[in-house]
Amino acid sequence: MVMWIRFRWFGLWIPLFLLWPILLVLWLLFLPIVMIGMAVTGRISRFWKVIHLTFAAYEMVCATRGLRVEVRNDRTTFQIFLI
Repeated sequence: MVMWIRFRWFGLWIPLFLLWPILLVLWLLFLPIVMIGMAVTGRISRFWKVIHLTFAAYEMVCATRGLRVEVRNDRTTFQIFLI
């Protein structure tokens, strides 16, 4: 997935597929902290809800493919396209 952002005359392509490895590493670093917090508070059974939430967020991001946002006014143009 690639995101095209354009603000007035400046345009920028952002390849979102390069962000997935970074997000995976952050998730793997954050997961033990969540597990410890759930163990301390006694809510370790809710761990599976965290896993389901992760997959739901991934599905939501994948569903935005083809999203097009355009904001135009007299002096400003702002566009976002997810290709």
